Amino acid sequence: MRTLLFLLPTFLLLSLATAAELDPIGWGVVSSPSPDVYDKTGKRLAEIKGGELFTILKEVSVNKAPAYYIELRRPKKPRCILPGGDCKVFLELPDASDPDAVAGVKRIQTLLADYYSTLALRETLLDRAEARHRAGSPAEKLEKLRDELRGVPARDRALEAAQAKAASNAERLRYQDARKELRYRTTGLQEEIRRTEAAAAEWERTHPFNPDAVRKSAVWKKLTQRLRTLEEQVTLFGVTPAKD
Repeated sequence: MRTLLFLLPTFLLLSLATAAELDPIGWGVVSSPSPDVYDKTGKRLAEIKGGELFTILKEVSVNKAPAYYIELRRPKKPRCILPGGDCKVFLELPDASDPDAVAGVKRIQTLLADYYSTLALRETLLDRAEARHRAGSPAEKLEKLRDELRGVPARDRALEAAQAKAASNAERLRYQDARKELRYRTTGLQEEIRRTEAAAAEWERTHPFNPDAVRKSAVWKKLTQRLRTLEEQVTLFGVTPAKD
């Protein structure tokens, strides 16, 4: 679907055989509140949260910018690609035979995970308040349309894979028709987005979001106080203090 190519990040692809044999080269922590992660083909896999720790397997590139092929520290150890702008990384590992070095790195990891997860919680307060403010508005409609459009490539790939596995010609034709309908829907989405952009921009101009109520809340102040306490330590590791 040529009209959708602009939606996909450009990835330096990894060989599946090579990727399976990679040894860790470092570790990191998610620094953005809720970044997307991708598979090796550029397909969006999920949204992860600030403060999550991971192991780095390889340095890669997304849209000519630094990125990392990582392994999340979850039970099934899922692997994905995370843009470099969404994380704080350390391209080194402690000597496994040195318990003091291992313990020291774990303390740093716990500290950074605490800091960035607290920062993400504070950002969530703003996001939720802004979502309530935009509810039912042209701006909210535009966001939903764009989200649907971003999801089209994955839907088309799923239909294409199902079509390739179809057991009968009739089944293949059904998937073919579904992909055709998806292309029509894509064109419709693009046109509707263009129509909605002007109304959304005007609504945003006349209904600006004011974050003051959130920033004055007890929860925001408590989280900010926690950040200020942690910043006394995280600045030692190159972390820029968060704004009030």
